[in-house]
Amino acid sequence: MEQGLLHLHNFLRWVIIFFLLFAVLQALGKKAGLQKTSLWLLIASHLTLVIGLYQYFTSAFGFKLIQQYGFGEVMKDSAMRFWAVEHIAGMLIVIILITIARGKAKRGGYPAALYIIALLIILAVIPWPFREVIGRPWFPGM
Repeated sequence: MEQGLLHLHNFLRWVIIFFLLFAVLQALGKKAGLQKTSLWLLIASHLTLVIGLYQYFTSAFGFKLIQQYGFGEVMKDSAMRFWAVEHIAGMLIVIILITIARGKAKRGGYPAALYIIALLIILAVIPWPFREVIGRPWFPGM
């Protein structure tokens, strides 16, 4: 089950990036359809959040690293720090930005800046394959 959730979590990053890019383009161009795009983005991001929180508290990465090594040791090691602190903190900020942007889009606004900031943070805290030690495959499980 853990492996399946990890693959789903990794797949949903592509869904989120797709909808986020689409939302940025719609917001910058002030195009119609942003309300639907922002809704799908919100759904995908919150689903990913729930799966990620489950993984954070049950897998060997995340909170168990802090329990096992202590916060001070985790902060000294870049790989452990990424999984225990940076990834979850960055993604929580992204979820908050997406949620705020959805509220603005729902009221007829075009929150391009919020979507762009969220996209930049996502790109910074995803464990891309080219990142040493923490890298994950482009499409795991496929």
